[in-house]
Amino acid sequence: MTLHKFKILTKPFWVPAITAIYLSAARQINPFVLVSLGFCYIGDLLLIKNRKSWFIAGAFSFMVGHLFYIYVFLESAGGLQVFTSYPLFCAVALVPYIIYIILFNKLLAHNMSSIFLVATVYISVLLLMSYSSLTRFWNLPFYSFLMTFSGSILFIISDTLISVRNFKRKFKGIGTIIVVTYIAAQLLIIGGLL
Repeated sequence: MTLHKFKILTKPFWVPAITAIYLSAARQINPFVLVSLGFCYIGDLLLIKNRKSWFIAGAFSFMVGHLFYIYVFLESAGGLQVFTSYPLFCAVALVPYIIYIILFNKLLAHNMSSIFLVATVYISVLLLMSYSSLTRFWNLPFYSFLMTFSGSILFIISDTLISVRNFKRKFKGIGTIIVVTYIAAQLLIIGGLL
């Protein structure tokens, strides 16, 4: 069995397995976490088919999942007042994300002209998800913050590699790296929330 076939056969079970871990380990189940995982699961299923319309639908589903993660991260950080409590930190922390989206657009914009707007909106929400995980630094144990933040960074890496593979060029092992970083991202985020 090839790695590609193995990935397709196992993909529908990744998020349900992570959801089962969350349900069995959570002291108090947050329904917004479950909704986020649900949209990620739908996104996974939509991305099994390698078609443009399915790709856009899958990206939209993941984007909604990220929006729920943003809500969960901000809620666990104590709400929006974290931005007024630590304005300098929040401003400085935003800089790497701005640099990333500028570089992303510069490197890939001309390759993905047909879905450039969709890609930009999706990447912006993904980066906002990661940025919102930083707000947990002040009000939660360090390991909890570090796990969710690390997971968000791995999500960015995984999705960046998907863009590179689909719109720039493939290289050996890229599919494996995408899978490993994606699964690790979800596990770290859920682990941090637990």
